[in-house]
Amino acid sequence: MTVESYGLISLFPALLAIILTLVTRQVLLSLFAGIWIGGTVLTGWNPAAGATRSLQFVVDNVTETFNVKLLLFTFLIGAMLGMIFLSGGMTALAGQITKRIRTRRQAAMGTSLLGMTIFVDSYASTMITGSVMRPITDKFDISREKLAYILDSTTSPTASISVVSTWLGFEVGLIAEQLNTIGIDRSAFVLFLESIPYRFYSLLAIAMVFIVVLADLDFGPMAKAERRARTEGKVLGDNADPMVETQEGDIMTPDHVNPRWWYFAAPIVTLVAMTGFALYYTGGGFGGRSLTDTLSNAATADSILWASFSACLVVLAILIGHARVAMDQVSDAIFEGFKMVMFPVAVLSLAWSIGAVSQALGVGPYVVSVSEGIVTPTILPAIIFLSAVLISFSIGTSWGTMGIMFPVAIPLGHAIGAPLAPAIAAILTGALFGDHCSPISDTTVMSSMFAASDHVDHVNTQIPYAVLAGIVATGLFLLAGYGVSAFVGLPIGLAAVAAVTYLLSDQLAVDVPSSYDAGAD
Repeated sequence: MTVESYGLISLFPALLAIILTLVTRQVLLSLFAGIWIGGTVLTGWNPAAGATRSLQFVVDNVTETFNVKLLLFTFLIGAMLGMIFLSGGMTALAGQITKRIRTRRQAAMGTSLLGMTIFVDSYASTMITGSVMRPITDKFDISREKLAYILDSTTSPTASISVVSTWLGFEVGLIAEQLNTIGIDRSAFVLFLESIPYRFYSLLAIAMVFIVVLADLDFGPMAKAERRARTEGKVLGDNADPMVETQEGDIMTPDHVNPRWWYFAAPIVTLVAMTGFALYYTGGGFGGRSLTDTLSNAATADSILWASFSACLVVLAILIGHARVAMDQVSDAIFEGFKMVMFPVAVLSLAWSIGAVSQALGVGPYVVSVSEGIVTPTILPAIIFLSAVLISFSIGTSWGTMGIMFPVAIPLGHAIGAPLAPAIAAILTGALFGDHCSPISDTTVMSSMFAASDHVDHVNTQIPYAVLAGIVATGLFLLAGYGVSAFVGLPIGLAAVAAVTYLLSDQLAVDVPSSYDAGAD
């Protein structure tokens, strides 16, 4: 039986896992249920054989080279944070920063800008921004759900459209491959640049962050979370199960240690600097390549792995050499750090596995085949966008979705005479939708992790914002199909997003004093 023959059933495992996750809040059991159902289908509806196949999916995905490196990176980050908690450096730095940040809006805006500033890699941006800003946003009673949303909406969307990022090589490579296939002699990089104004979803997702932060507007579950944080000082809900269970207060700084702000800053700066150096080195930058080519060919997993190990060495040296902390206390802190990331590691492992199940069932070819039957040049960009949205939400990976969509959508668009730039943009930004908000996406998991948010709460609060941006983006792709310039459509889309956000919002009071403000001198 070929994968294309599974048809509508190919959507069922991922949708079951997503629905169960949102309804029961049992992320691990829900994900495995989806994997088991998919394995059962693939083995001829034999539940016992399906269980065996399910376990094999998990083993195959956990042992895949890139994934192993990402999991090891996650453990090293847990160790680093455990040692930073032990040093008291995070509290000391937060005290320094809060002398300059006086309002909730400034704290949220600082988080947003930092997330966009570290645009070379979405993983690194999520990790660094979350680690640096979480104690700050906590002090100003910004809900963990809001922090996770800001992380998720300013990291991958920014990296995906940046001309200097680890995403560039993959995206340009896919474009170049299809240009060769259809026999068009054009620059893939120039076509990448031409597609940026048409990345409607990515651009609107970023814009929405600044709309809700600057205008202090929230709606849906996010408004409830923010009201709870403002009025009760609870950054987490009563029933929340944060992705990072070990908090700073769970690891006590020894009495003899005088916490310094640079105890936290030094390993983080090392992390950033080493990530940049490693990306440059692995991409061949020292061999004379341009910066764009270097980052396009960089080994992301190796780079962040080296960087996290280097950061661990730095904070270890600080604890032993400067703070004079005993080795047994350091070892305990490292172990607590490992415990901190066990749940995210488990979720990531199962999320990758259910994505592989969906691909084995042929969800991509099925969605594309359904779309092909109703495609005309005018609606092609919108159809491509919606297909990419559905696939990416089902398999939880933007890059996997791009790999599925490009070989079908671009030759189809060329055959029916549709402009290539909007079609390419529709794939790239539609693929980002699922990567941005699917509960089985690795970047969604990492946003929950580094915001120390409940994963289900993060998904529930973010999806209404993502859906709003997605609906408006669909309308803009329809306009693009009828020849409307992106530079005309984008202002219309921004106005629509801002207006709907305002109408749906509870319009919470601007800069209501937080519990931190109330106690400040």
